[in-house]
Amino acid sequence: MNRTARTRRNSRGFTLVELCAGIGICATLLSQAVPAMSKLQQQQKLRAQSEALAGDLRFARSEAVRTGESVYFRVSGKGANACYVLHTGAKDDCDCAGGQAVCKTASSAVIKAEWLPSNQPITLRSNAETLAFQHGQGLVTQTGSIELSLSSGTSIRQVIAITGRIRSCASGTKLAGMPNCA
Repeated sequence: MNRTARTRRNSRGFTLVELCAGIGICATLLSQAVPAMSKLQQQQKLRAQSEALAGDLRFARSEAVRTGESVYFRVSGKGANACYVLHTGAKDDCDCAGGQAVCKTASSAVIKAEWLPSNQPITLRSNAETLAFQHGQGLVTQTGSIELSLSSGTSIRQVIAITGRIRSCASGTKLAGMPNCA
């Protein structure tokens, strides 16, 4: 009877060696998961910022058609200090580079201005400084592409066709659910 009680008492839990082995395995798995989760989080922020940019480009096109007035989409600054502004009036009349959207003349008006968050590692590049969405059919007088990138090389490009249509594609690292840029 005494031996049975002692055996039962000894088989109730983990030994120190088993506990240390379990903690070691969990720590190893966690050390592999944390960088992957960080990378996934950065890619999700890139996707969200890219979708917002595409939405603003579509908005500029629809505003041009709705109001009957040309709408300009102007990119200012480079890299992480970049911003963009949607405005009416003269072509290069409005700017957002100083941290505030400002127009030079009263005949121009800012529709929307957006700055990249400074706490995120996302940079903005464009091959066209100003895109002009025409009021007739939403056509763009200058085609171009705007690219948002992470420092890891992952980037999403918004390609604006002459018809004013916007398409998104991934360049650099392949992103799930997004076609690669040609």
